[in-house]
Amino acid sequence: MSFSIELHFDEKSNLIIRNMWKKLRERGISAYMDQYGGFPHIALAVFDDIDILEMERLIEKVAENESMFTVKMLSLGIFPSNENVLFLSPAASAALINLHAKLHRTLKDIEGKWEYYLPDFWVPHCTLGMNIPKSKLHDALDAIVEDYKPLDVRIETIQLVEFNPVKLVKSFKLYSHGE
Repeated sequence: MSFSIELHFDEKSNLIIRNMWKKLRERGISAYMDQYGGFPHIALAVFDDIDILEMERLIEKVAENESMFTVKMLSLGIFPSNENVLFLSPAASAALINLHAKLHRTLKDIEGKWEYYLPDFWVPHCTLGMNIPKSKLHDALDAIVEDYKPLDVRIETIQLVEFNPVKLVKSFKLYSHGE
């Protein structure tokens, strides 16, 4: 099994992003995100295998003093590969970059981290579609762009997730200034 540490969003943002997933599925472009059982997210780290209890302890240490924050999804991007991934790209806010760096400092001794999520390699993103045939990449962009508006996404939790299949291991709520 593999595991990821993910930032999860407010319900309004989840609904908007899930509607994008649904549109890509209904148009025969990519059904992966709409059917895989996960939630819209930004992954901070991914691992092949972990000690779950140790990982929970480390994530809790990172999350305990972190407050909810908003990221602006301002653009779209593509990771051209065998999987051809279409994604929303958040603006690289100080809150997002600092949380990612803090997490990786805390996880410095953990083995098996996927390189693409390490500092200096990480491209923050929220996946909209995967396994998109090259011949449908333009259709995927057209489908999302036709009614796309920049989106303010509130980051509410850090979650430890096992995949595939997707299973929530533990959720850590970030504190709200109103609480």
